[in-house]
Amino acid sequence: MPEQEKGTDSAGAGSRGTEPAGTGSVSTDDPWGAGPFGRHATAGLENVALLAVGLADVVLERLRHAAEHGQQLLRRSDLRELFADGVNDLRARGELASRRAAPDTENYLEVMARRAVKRAGEAETSGPAHA
Repeated sequence: MPEQEKGTDSAGAGSRGTEPAGTGSVSTDDPWGAGPFGRHATAGLENVALLAVGLADVVLERLRHAAEHGQQLLRRSDLRELFADGVNDLRARGELASRRAAPDTENYLEVMARRAVKRAGEAETSGPAHA
C-alpha cells in the first residue's frame, strides 16, 4: 500500500495545512490567498458590493424608522407642551453640567431650595388667584 501524502486525511481527500477538514479556515499553503472573498478578483468585488448594499439597506431602514418616529411626534396634540418640557429639561441639564465643570460655584441643591422658597414666598404675597 503506498504511503499517504503529507497533509491528507485517511479518506485520501486533499486537506492542506494542519487543521482538520471541515473547519472552514484558510490554509497558509494556499498560493492564491483565498480568504473570505474567494479565489478570484470578481468574487471579491461581488462580495464587497454585497456588503455595501447590505450596509446601505441597514442605513435606509434606520432612516425610515427615524422618519416614522418623527411623523408620530408631529401628530401629537401636546407638541408645544412637550417642546417646552424638553427645553426646561435641557436647561436643567445645562445648569448641572456647568456646575460640574465649575465646582467653585454654589451647590445645585441649595440653589434649587432658594428658588423654591422664593416661589413659595411670591405665591403667599400674591394671595389666592380667585377667592
